[in-house]
Amino acid sequence: MTLRNVVYLALAAIAAWLAWSPVTATPWSRDMRDQPAVKAQEGAVTMPDGAVPADGADVFNPPADINEVVYARLQAGRDLSNPVQVTPESLNRGKAVYDVHCGLCHGADGTGDGAVGQKFVVSPMNLTLDYVQLQPDGQIYYTITHGSIAMPNYRNAIPAEDRWHIINFVKEVLGKK
Repeated sequence: MTLRNVVYLALAAIAAWLAWSPVTATPWSRDMRDQPAVKAQEGAVTMPDGAVPADGADVFNPPADINEVVYARLQAGRDLSNPVQVTPESLNRGKAVYDVHCGLCHGADGTGDGAVGQKFVVSPMNLTLDYVQLQPDGQIYYTITHGSIAMPNYRNAIPAEDRWHIINFVKEVLGKK
């Protein structure tokens, strides 16, 4: 092997190393890897007292413990009433939104046997039980909006009116099966 071939071979090895080296990478080539992570269903940042959201949405400061969750849910049952009338259109909209957001865990018939729900240690709530069916609409609305012990919140994922449509569907269709 001649000196010229050795030099060419060394230059080729150096070029190959540089092609794989992060030294040659542009500064923005790692942006997708090094960006802040946001988890699905992640809660919003807690707002300080007196703060007003820019978009006019409800301020939500999560309850401190399970006692506050139970109290807030019961209070919502007393304070909130369903503004959406039960109509065929409402039931159809409720089913469509339920199928997208709820059915994966609670199942197509609401019994808690959805494909994703079967993977949980604690099964999702059976929505056909009297425990759910006898709750005031406002209490169920609170649970959908703010989540529960094992259920994530959907306040940012499902518009408020659609949550009421889901309640109509759960009570009028799933509850009657």
